Amino acid sequence: MPLQPYALFIRGESAIIFELADALGFETEMEALAVSIFEDNGQGDIFHLQALYKSQEQADIALSSLKLNDQMEAFVTQLPDEDWVELSQKGLPPVDAGRFWIFGEHDKNSVPADKPWPIHIEAGAAFGTGHHGTTKGCLLLFDDLLKEGRTFEHILDLGCGAGTLAIAAAMALQIPVQSSDIDSDAVDVTLANAQQNNVAKFVTSFQADGFESSELKGQTFDLIFANILAGPLMALAPDISKALEPEGTVILSGILDELADDVSARFEDNDITTKKGPSLSGWTSLQGKKRI
Repeated sequence: MPLQPYALFIRGESAIIFELADALGFETEMEALAVSIFEDNGQGDIFHLQALYKSQEQADIALSSLKLNDQMEAFVTQLPDEDWVELSQKGLPPVDAGRFWIFGEHDKNSVPADKPWPIHIEAGAAFGTGHHGTTKGCLLLFDDLLKEGRTFEHILDLGCGAGTLAIAAAMALQIPVQSSDIDSDAVDVTLANAQQNNVAKFVTSFQADGFESSELKGQTFDLIFANILAGPLMALAPDISKALEPEGTVILSGILDELADDVSARFEDNDITTKKGPSLSGWTSLQGKKRI
């Protein structure tokens, strides 16, 4: 039976909408099934936000938790009886991220010949399909490192979501890659996606809240992906620094442009020198290097 979810719609200025998307996706008691943002007026300053929930009660609780001002348009409505996962995937175009190419089932026959690392990811229960600017930013930074001839031996995808970054690293380097997420669904999705992309023998995934895990205890890495959010990243900075080998690399994302300097400063305070990567659709990625 196709899911017939309830949708919370909000219309407002871009900065506010992006902040609300973060809250609905990761920070509220009623976590959304999916969160999408659409440009409203073609000028990049007004956006619509759509968050999907299993019930009207969940959507109403999420809306009330946001404490919107009276000027913002917001309402909850039930969507028609459709397969919303399939429809959302059909609406996602492939993602061109350097030599990586993220695609869904509907585009499996149109992968360019000059893309050595095509990654098949379907929309589903976990964040991080690759279509968000944060994941693409990480892939672009990683591809640049590979073009420079950098090699890595111990890799962690922290907060793996759908496993896109772990799969990309395993595919490009053909070495074991570890991944973790606080959400058990993300772990399951990552392992399934690794199988689908023929890198299951390289990718391991487990549930963990940051570095609070027996699997991560005592381990260090020469490359860490951390595509989370600015607040959690800053809280995790000391642990990330501790887990990073001397001169090791960290790729950080999930950072709104206006928070990039704050995140950089936090990591600089924890012995990691950072530089800004691409800004995509309002999100900045950072590349860091552990000082000796």
